[in-house]
Amino acid sequence: MPPWRLLALPGFQLGAFVAEGWAAYRGTSPYSEVPPLAPSLRVVGEAVLDRSFTLAMNLMTGVPHPSTMRRAHADVEDMVAFVRERGWHEDPLGYHQTPPPVDEYALCKEQIWAGPRPTRYEHLSFSSDFAPHPDEPGRRRWIAYDSNHVSHAYVMRHKGPPRPWLVCAHGFGMGGPLVNLRGFGAQRLHDELGLNLVFPCMPLHGPRSPGRISGAEVLAPDYLRLIHLFAQSVWDIRRVIDWVRARGAPRIGLYGLSLGAYNSSLVGALEDDLDCMIAGIPAVDFANVARDNEPWVIRRYDDEFKVDWHTVRAATHVVSPLAVSPRVPHEGRFIFAGIADRVARPDQARALWRHWERPAIHWFSGGHVAGQLNRGIEPFVHGALRATLLR
Repeated sequence: MPPWRLLALPGFQLGAFVAEGWAAYRGTSPYSEVPPLAPSLRVVGEAVLDRSFTLAMNLMTGVPHPSTMRRAHADVEDMVAFVRERGWHEDPLGYHQTPPPVDEYALCKEQIWAGPRPTRYEHLSFSSDFAPHPDEPGRRRWIAYDSNHVSHAYVMRHKGPPRPWLVCAHGFGMGGPLVNLRGFGAQRLHDELGLNLVFPCMPLHGPRSPGRISGAEVLAPDYLRLIHLFAQSVWDIRRVIDWVRARGAPRIGLYGLSLGAYNSSLVGALEDDLDCMIAGIPAVDFANVARDNEPWVIRRYDDEFKVDWHTVRAATHVVSPLAVSPRVPHEGRFIFAGIADRVARPDQARALWRHWERPAIHWFSGGHVAGQLNRGIEPFVHGALRATLLR
């Protein structure tokens, strides 16, 4: 199938977006409990940017070979059997291993130029020590990623008495210090709110990426790789939280963006004594996100490429934020999401909002890729942090 046929994807998506905008104009919305879309040139531009991002990712990955899809399907079936045999489908938390504390680590001072003056931070690294369960499908392939054996995180902390810490979990394609610190507005969180910050790097991202593009391996149809990525992300973030606790943190919060919201939602179901959890433009239903963003040619033209999403959902159940209950108090849960998001559609945030028992949520008129530029997000996030970590 020639790659140019993938170019039809934004046309179909934009057509659906225009139809949704017209429905909103008529006073209806395809998403119950989500504010209606109010189209504008900026909002339409953000939706087009989201679909262009998806197209670029599809072109980067290309159309998988049918043999690759057959292996992926067989792997998923093996994983479903593995999970069910151990009773983890009924008890997803049982799948997640408890990590040991970080006893040995390296910490070096670094800086980047993200504005008129340099941003100084510390680069934390330590041995991850994560491995999938013995006999788990895909274990050998995952362990073969040598770059994942070392965990990395960027730290911004104040001198003097202990202060609250915010653990910031980044999204797909991020992971480097510049994009992480700027994406979360680190300077304001650190200087204006006075928080200590730590930014763990997701496996296969940033300095852990085996290739030139951060996270590129996530795009291939290897669902076991995604399961292990989520499992190791949770493991590593929990070890970073342990490291933070050892620094005398009086309060700790989690702040995740996109896939980072996915990972932090899982961590919030495993860790006690967290004071807040913020899920930004969250992707929490992996099967739906993957299906919404898969190449158009796979959906429309060849049965060899069709994915059994029911089986994928069963295999990824053990790493689903919607399968576990948060331990963070209800008043410490916060969500913000874009009504025009076309990467993680509004039904993703709505599903998390319902699962978290309808906590505070901020809907903004914007998309996913440029979502953090929306002016209403920072006041919402800062208000959440003042009410929990800085109370």
